Amino acid sequence: MTFDDLPNLRAVPSITAAQMAEVDRATIEELQIPVEVLMENAGRQIAVAARAFLGGSVAGKRVIGLVGSGNNGGDAAVALRHLTNWGARVCAEVAAPQERVRETTRHQLSRLLLATTSEIAIVHDASQRGLRDLEADLLIDGLLGYSARGAPRETVAAVIDATNASRVEILAVDLPSGIDPDTGAAPGVAIRAAVTVTLALPKQGLAHPEAHDYVGELLCADIGIPPAAFARIGVDTRRLFEHGDLVRVDTGR
Repeated sequence: MTFDDLPNLRAVPSITAAQMAEVDRATIEELQIPVEVLMENAGRQIAVAARAFLGGSVAGKRVIGLVGSGNNGGDAAVALRHLTNWGARVCAEVAAPQERVRETTRHQLSRLLLATTSEIAIVHDASQRGLRDLEADLLIDGLLGYSARGAPRETVAAVIDATNASRVEILAVDLPSGIDPDTGAAPGVAIRAAVTVTLALPKQGLAHPEAHDYVGELLCADIGIPPAAFARIGVDTRRLFEHGDLVRVDTGR
């Protein structure tokens, strides 16, 4: 599958970060779908999008995941594991000390290493030793999620600067790290993605003019959140993915 095979949608609802937080809460607490299930679904969708972006095959390709401390980092780690299954060589650059990495994300990094060999997958602590070589066919941005606010700082800011300077094309998880999920503004450095795979529904800021230089092509991925969770915030998603669980979003640009 390549990008040309993906369904195109014009009318896709978007939501605020606060609304997405409520949907996540309802999914996990009320509908009893664990965060690790959502993370596994998200990571696989990111891997599928990465494969499509690279022309339908990742065999022999090198993919680097930029792993932050939160759930977006876990999504990127899952994606790397799937990509190794399909023939890619991968590296996870972790932009936070181990003690600050969320437990679910640490588990996903461990699973990546357990499922592969050192020739196929590497996990590197960029917070302590700086970035390794960023030469790759694709970079996956899993540094910051929709709950992040303000300008990126310290290691994350340095990784964003280095990533943009590398001129390797970037796939952003959910939204490019550094942009505000509601306004699309970039208060500091921000990832300039070639494609953004937003999870469940687009965040409102992705369609704002301020975000145009950062988002690139926008895809929306079904990660298994039931329409009942979105009904809690008054949004109807019952037919959103009827033609495919990964869709291109026409933002009107």
